[in-house]
Amino acid sequence: MHFKYRLLISFLLVALIPIGIIGEYSIISSTKALTNKSLEELEKNTNLEAEKIENYLNNCRSDVLFLSKSPKVLKYSETKHPFDRWDLEFSLLSLSLDKNYHEVGYLDENTIIYVKNKKIPEERNTENINIPDLKQGEVYVSDIFLKRNNGIFEIPYQPLILFAAPIYINEERKGYVYLEAYLAEFISDFESSTPRVYFTDSSGNYIYHPDPLKRWSAELDGKENLHKDYNNLVDDILSGNSGASISGNEIVSYVPIKIEDKKWFLIMSSPKDIILESVRRFKLGFYIVVSTVLVSATAISYFLSKVITEPLVNLTKATEKIAEGDLRTKISETGSDELKILARSFNTMAEKLNESYSALEKKVEERTAELKLINEKLKASYKELVEANKTKSRFLANISHELKTPLNSIIGFTEVMLDDENLNEEQRDYLQTILRNSDNLLYMIEDLLTISRIEAGKSEMIFTDFKISEVFEKSIKIVEPLAKDKCIEISTELKYDPVIRGDMRKIMQVMLNLLSNAIKFNRENGKIYLRAMKAGSNLRVEVEDTGIGIKEEYQGIIFDEFKQVGDLETKEYRGTGLGLAITRNFIEMHNGRIWVESEYGKGSKFIFEIPVGDLNGKK
Repeated sequence: MHFKYRLLISFLLVALIPIGIIGEYSIISSTKALTNKSLEELEKNTNLEAEKIENYLNNCRSDVLFLSKSPKVLKYSETKHPFDRWDLEFSLLSLSLDKNYHEVGYLDENTIIYVKNKKIPEERNTENINIPDLKQGEVYVSDIFLKRNNGIFEIPYQPLILFAAPIYINEERKGYVYLEAYLAEFISDFESSTPRVYFTDSSGNYIYHPDPLKRWSAELDGKENLHKDYNNLVDDILSGNSGASISGNEIVSYVPIKIEDKKWFLIMSSPKDIILESVRRFKLGFYIVVSTVLVSATAISYFLSKVITEPLVNLTKATEKIAEGDLRTKISETGSDELKILARSFNTMAEKLNESYSALEKKVEERTAELKLINEKLKASYKELVEANKTKSRFLANISHELKTPLNSIIGFTEVMLDDENLNEEQRDYLQTILRNSDNLLYMIEDLLTISRIEAGKSEMIFTDFKISEVFEKSIKIVEPLAKDKCIEISTELKYDPVIRGDMRKIMQVMLNLLSNAIKFNRENGKIYLRAMKAGSNLRVEVEDTGIGIKEEYQGIIFDEFKQVGDLETKEYRGTGLGLAITRNFIEMHNGRIWVESEYGKGSKFIFEIPVGDLNGKK
């Protein structure tokens, strides 16, 4: 090894090894300290949140117990006198107004007198509230359940919990008082919590989960529970003891919440990456220091090596001339034995390079002639491809026109046959299948005709003045039946609604294509958001859905002809793959642009911008 390199390596080892050891020790120590501190802080926050929920539940228990011993309640339970009932109803209403309970009621063998949502007291027949037999002073606490209306869960979900206490007079039970308390406030606090929050029943089934689809697994007959997210901690959490631990890339804290014989679990977790951000910054600074030392050491070593190797400079200059192409340069064969051998080798190399260069020039001339011939062939092939593309467009247009006439006849005759009341169920199913598939084929033919007109330059603009709100309204009416079939909600947000000078039919087609895709690739009970806003001097329109999303590698090709996400992903969704290609062309005809933003598995957002005002008749 050359002395210059040995000197460089020695200097770097002496400089970097102590710095590396000290830096690595500091990183490990800081990571451990921060993790322990974060565990303590998270455990403290979890205990505070659990204490708040437990205090609220204990207050509910105290309220129902106090109500069962209220003189007005006891008096009505004994006399059943109308005047005493007024006092009872006043007590129920006062508690409902004071504590904002969902329902406060009195129950005996015959009737239920109750106040609901702080309204006027009402009465209904006794129904099965599933209150067990209770001794004097006992309180029944139910599991947390979702509010129902006529047996159907209300949307948004309203979590409730039932407290009930018996009414005893002279050791004889006269009835019950009960209250249903809201828990929505705590669920709302979970939504805004910085650590992720999980709330489960005694079996580990989720009542609350950061992912809305995993909530209320017991109520909704779901299968989401702690075993899927924290399988290694389930036994510790369900043991009934509080604690904190590290699970994978998360720190986790858990606390049981107990009231009477019921038990729930509150779990909070935070990613370790966020907690260790300061350690990462320290690492970055450490690497900067190491890099600086490395550069400095290299510079010093280079300076020393230059001083030591000065005799080689002249030889280096001579070799640089050879490198520049002056192959006639000769090096003087003087100096030490090593330098003489080196000079002789360079001279031999120069002679061989000169011979090789001459041969290479000849080969380059021959290759250039070959490339010229290939280039001419490529130009001819390109002309043939252009002509073939035009022929394809003409063929698609002609065949589409030829198919439309018999297809319209098939659709018309099928609709007439469906009007026949003498058809049996099997015949009607066959005809409806024919009609549905014929309609799909007609839509595909229309797409082929449209793309053919665009490629042939025959798609003209018909200019009118209109507003995007009109396009929103008409488009939603057309696709609304499709959205209802999948229980998809479409909402609009109109922040900017100027008068647009353009082709309203083409913008309508753009909106219908985007909305149809948003419905087709969406989930059951999904959402679609339509927004219009100002973007500089342009109008920006966004169509966002909560569907399957598009992988990043496909986002650059979905606007090409005959490309479809369904084909690329699951082959589940049918179509020509021309809808987005037509959409892009129509937007570009309005001097606009369109693009997509998507995260796979979470949905997509299609955005287009068009100028506001006169487009100067661009075709």
